Amino acid sequence: MRSDQGEQVSRKSAVLCLAILLAACGGGAPKVEPPADEADLGPVFSQARIDRGRLRLILEHPSLLLRFIAGDTFGGESSRDAAMHMFSRNADAIEDVRKKTKTIEVAPRTWLVRLPIVNSAVFETAEGLVVVDTGYGPGGPALLEAIRKLSDKPVHTIIYTHGHVDHAYGTWAFVEAGEQPQIIAQEAIEARFDRYIRLRGSLAKYMSQPVDELPKSRADIVWPTRLFRDELTLEIGGETFVLKHHRGETDDQLYVWVPGRKALVSADYYQGFLPNAGNGKRSQRYVEDWTAALREMAALGAEHLLPAHGAPISDAATISDNFNLLAAAFEHITTEVFAGLNRGLTHDQIIQSITWPEPFASAPSLSIEYVTPRDIAQMLLKQYAGWWDDVPSHWSPASLHDQGQALVAMAGGMAPYLANVRKTAEQHSQLALHLIDWAYYAEPSNPEVQALTLELYKARVLDKATPTQEALAYFDHMSMVRALMLEQAE
Repeated sequence: MRSDQGEQVSRKSAVLCLAILLAACGGGAPKVEPPADEADLGPVFSQARIDRGRLRLILEHPSLLLRFIAGDTFGGESSRDAAMHMFSRNADAIEDVRKKTKTIEVAPRTWLVRLPIVNSAVFETAEGLVVVDTGYGPGGPALLEAIRKLSDKPVHTIIYTHGHVDHAYGTWAFVEAGEQPQIIAQEAIEARFDRYIRLRGSLAKYMSQPVDELPKSRADIVWPTRLFRDELTLEIGGETFVLKHHRGETDDQLYVWVPGRKALVSADYYQGFLPNAGNGKRSQRYVEDWTAALREMAALGAEHLLPAHGAPISDAATISDNFNLLAAAFEHITTEVFAGLNRGLTHDQIIQSITWPEPFASAPSLSIEYVTPRDIAQMLLKQYAGWWDDVPSHWSPASLHDQGQALVAMAGGMAPYLANVRKTAEQHSQLALHLIDWAYYAEPSNPEVQALTLELYKARVLDKATPTQEALAYFDHMSMVRALMLEQAE
């Protein structure tokens, strides 16, 4: 388990990893002590701690960063600078995105501008340009420059398909360039933007972003100028644009249908792989509403699909088939979750019983890259069955610290406990993570516990079968542990 062929990276790759991490962490982070009133809580998360731990881990294990470079593209090209500074106007990120932005003409006067990670759709009309999504913060300048190579018409309308940072934060570049478009979104986006301000520290943690780059006030966001609830039809330059809302990845998501061009901008309803519908670090996602949107879009007869992630598709049958297949996959997961709830199964039993049969298992458009069918099932359970997981003691639990100490004591102390964890890891790596977690809760400052925690979680991160969102959660935990090790050594 200690050997790792992924460590056999070139010196050039290792230097690249170091440069990226130094940029992301501002050259390193200072030692951080928890406030006095938090001392009894154990290790407390802070962005500085995480950044410091990440930097050291990547210096020591470059394969960790290479794993995420390969896995964070969302169907597009990678840009670690952009991924680490999505809310910002970071100069290095802006330049990296410029170099990697590409434009595809999907149909006459209809383009998909492909930034790293995310896309923007552009339509030229007689009255001006309609732009659907403006990317993340550092993507704004590259998007505007790409558009100006296509047309000199003014930007008439910007549409936010939803308020996620990779879709609605590049608009500042258009405003600073003197464009004065109407900006249209579904009405729930305002509450979302306000939540980003109120929970900026939490979002920084779960999105792995520098907290000082998240919006501090309403002035840090380019807000919509026009809102709608369910459906809005626009007539621009003699052409019709239909905006239709269905909750999906967010509660404010919408798709854009341009019937005169048979063109569909599908937002994040379709991602070219099993979509991010079960992310444990995000707020509620709406699998059933998402399914309804997919069925509705499949019936439109679209000949050109401009997705927010991944490559365009210009084949009506493929578009319809892929949408219907994803809808069927969601329906399959939903049916199994509801059946389990109605049978009185516990959450754990329901999750363990989720199946993934054909034709889903072999479909390229449903490949498991970011989340799994079980993750999506857990999102449904979160929506319909509350926070309790049916384990009686979890309703009013003892602290994790007390639970961990009790288990270690029952094993005869930490040394025999860790020996059993190592033995378990040889046969069942995921079970070993549960066991090492208890040791960490019991004694987070124990050097042997810390070392084995890093060893076991590193193996899971580098396992190709571990989906990206899960691996990121593990990596953040490793970063926290490594930061504590550094603090103890000083």
